[in-house]
Amino acid sequence: MDKEENYSNDGILFRPLTGTILAVASGLSFFFLCMILPLVGPAGSRVEHAGKNKAAFLVVLLITFLLGALASYSKMIRRKSDGTPLPYYSLGLCVVCILTFFVLLANGFAI
Repeated sequence: MDKEENYSNDGILFRPLTGTILAVASGLSFFFLCMILPLVGPAGSRVEHAGKNKAAFLVVLLITFLLGALASYSKMIRRKSDGTPLPYYSLGLCVVCILTFFVLLANGFAI
């Protein structure tokens, strides 16, 4: 029996290709997040629409975190059944997203 057939009954989230696609999507989303980082930097925070800039950045940050968390979850569940390696990249991306959120939150309270 093919490995892909073993996962067909478990749902689409637990297939090997799904975890890989989610990991690649989270990486691309993180790249986009880095590109829009100047929106919440010193130049983007001194404009009249700074609140909208921050909201857009938070939405992309949330999407990046969700994609990374789903990739981690998918790969961790699959890891239990077939012994694939720990998803260091996806877990690391989740940690970076959480740290970015705290830095952004702390920056909002700075005087």
